[in-house]
Amino acid sequence: MYFAHFFVFLPKINLSTTARMKKLILILLMAPLAVWGQSLKTTGTSAEEMIPEGWTCQSAYGDMNKDGVRDMALIAFSPEKESYPLLAVYWGEAGGRYRLWRQYPEALLPGNEYAIHDYTIGITDKGVMKISVNIFMTAGGWGNSDYTYLFRFQQGDFFLIGEDSESMARNTGDAEKVSINYLTHKKQVLEYNVMEDSKKKPRERWSRIPKEPLKSLSDWGM
Repeated sequence: MYFAHFFVFLPKINLSTTARMKKLILILLMAPLAVWGQSLKTTGTSAEEMIPEGWTCQSAYGDMNKDGVRDMALIAFSPEKESYPLLAVYWGEAGGRYRLWRQYPEALLPGNEYAIHDYTIGITDKGVMKISVNIFMTAGGWGNSDYTYLFRFQQGDFFLIGEDSESMARNTGDAEKVSINYLTHKKQVLEYNVMEDSKKKPRERWSRIPKEPLKSLSDWGM
């Protein structure tokens, strides 16, 4: 997407010499690399220390690998609106420092012009990493949805053990909540309408999902 942004302006440039052409090509090639080349720091004492200048982040702290030391999970956001948020895990070390363990560069949804993605991250008392996102459609639809994913560290990676979602159509008020537990293999669905009487009981359905191996965060993507 970076090359496309630069090349749009090429027809407006009058290049009279080979030297100027070479200089322009060098600038075009180096500009996207300056954006892509930025990366998280490998060690530090806080999430704010780990991100490049101009980036923002959401972070959470807790013992995820059960070694008795507080770890850190963060989601880093580039100033480039259509880029992927960067999910990363840092293991805690003595002295209050954190060291980068693994990055998941394309696990989360990238930004786009049709929806607002609002991410939060947390770590439960049991060391489970919780990733939540609210998706608000600004064009092309009436949807407003919330998703929460639970990942537990085991066997050298994080594995999806549960997920919850809630979606609503703003034009009709129809809404649905879905909760899936991949450890018990049970799924709950609640259907209701936010414009109806709040005392009306939602329609509830339970079902069992097939027993399959848990999906690792390395292989997972929204």
